[in-house]
Amino acid sequence: MSKKKIILSVRSLCKDYRRPSGNMFTVLEGIHLDIYDGEFLALVGLSGSGKSTLLRCMAGLINPDRGTVSYATPSPENMQLSAFVFQNFALFPWMSIRENIAVSMPKLTRQEQDIRIDRIIQMVGLKGFEDAFPRELSGGMRQRVSLARAMVSDPMIMFMDEPFSALDPLTSESLRAELVRLWAQPDRKIRSCVLVTHRFEEALQLADRILILSSNPGTIFRSIEINLPRPRMPNSPEYKEIEEQLEKAFGQLHLDKVTDENEFENTTTDVQSRQKQIDNLNKNRMVISTHDKVSEPENKLTKNNSPTSKQRRIKPLINTNLTLVEGLVSRLSTEVETTDLYDLCEDMGQSVDQVLPAVAAAETLGFIITPGIRVVLTDEGRLFASEHDAEVRGKMMRNAILKLPVVYSIYELVKNSGESGLEADIAIEQIVMMLPFEDHDVQFQTLLKWCRYANLIVYDSDEEKLFIPD
Repeated sequence: MSKKKIILSVRSLCKDYRRPSGNMFTVLEGIHLDIYDGEFLALVGLSGSGKSTLLRCMAGLINPDRGTVSYATPSPENMQLSAFVFQNFALFPWMSIRENIAVSMPKLTRQEQDIRIDRIIQMVGLKGFEDAFPRELSGGMRQRVSLARAMVSDPMIMFMDEPFSALDPLTSESLRAELVRLWAQPDRKIRSCVLVTHRFEEALQLADRILILSSNPGTIFRSIEINLPRPRMPNSPEYKEIEEQLEKAFGQLHLDKVTDENEFENTTTDVQSRQKQIDNLNKNRMVISTHDKVSEPENKLTKNNSPTSKQRRIKPLINTNLTLVEGLVSRLSTEVETTDLYDLCEDMGQSVDQVLPAVAAAETLGFIITPGIRVVLTDEGRLFASEHDAEVRGKMMRNAILKLPVVYSIYELVKNSGESGLEADIAIEQIVMMLPFEDHDVQFQTLLKWCRYANLIVYDSDEEKLFIPD
């Protein structure tokens, strides 16, 4: 059996970033992987796992702080080593489509460029739009241009950073099918491709191998091989078996626990110890006003008298709709026995990656705990689910949101800013300081969405300021 040719090797790669406070944090640690000739590799993982950072290190866009990235000698020797497809298209608005594509071939003559451009435009379905400008194209067509620009130079490896995430589902599915077709071309010059994605279906449809990254710091958690022909049939038993492997691995990682009875008992005890605060609130029917002084949140689950105890990191806000969280908690309250994540997904008729954000958000708010793959209501969650008074329920949600350190800190900044309001840039700086590994734009928008839902903070987009509602 012939040995597979390695065209890129990563050895002991580490990447650090400096927080605004001056402290160094390791984003990637000890990454060790090989990419093989003809392989389509997908990287998936939690927020903060460093997927995009690893991709950029491999592509040479940023340098690792420790470790190495090395390419095999290209064949032919003048072959371009790599090309990059960005999430946000990254097109030059003042250039035509033809000119945007030509940017990646500066060393070729105009005639050679035209030959390649005509070929790739036909291949990606842009015929007739060569002289159009990016503003005249839809999002899907602009991403086709970005894809064409990366492919036209025939690189040895093509790197793709969530190329379909900014598109609507139908356009995304259409472009994935197009990429499968292009990858199957017998005259394809690109040797390998590495894709970063947060969508299971993209990884399952496109990849030959999936690497799952853990977070804080990012390390390789698991590798899953996919030996299925393309195009792949989602309803086939083989596909479903691999999908289940991915969901179980990612579910275990996402819930950040190990299925262990002792941990479940300890966690349950810790949750019960928090109930004293909840009982006091329940006696008063949760009549806390958003204008009242809210005590600074403490994560008592992380406190331990042991000298070896480790303070948990501040968890990010989960970009999901809180209506879904309320529905999830209400659904769990009807269960006589505890349920696991996969039974819950089956009951709801949704995939794991659709349900996980709501589960993670409910856990962040203290409504559930997730020992192993089980999803268990806390006393606080059961109290919330049993409350039928909409006003009281709303106050309970506001109180739960205000316990989150990121929300609380920004709420206090907004409150102290008075009638002048808090500038959005200051709020974003606070998010960057508290959550240096997260996408600060996503965290800011999620904060606005959650606080608007709970009527904690309002945002004036014209002034770009945050205010406490009247």
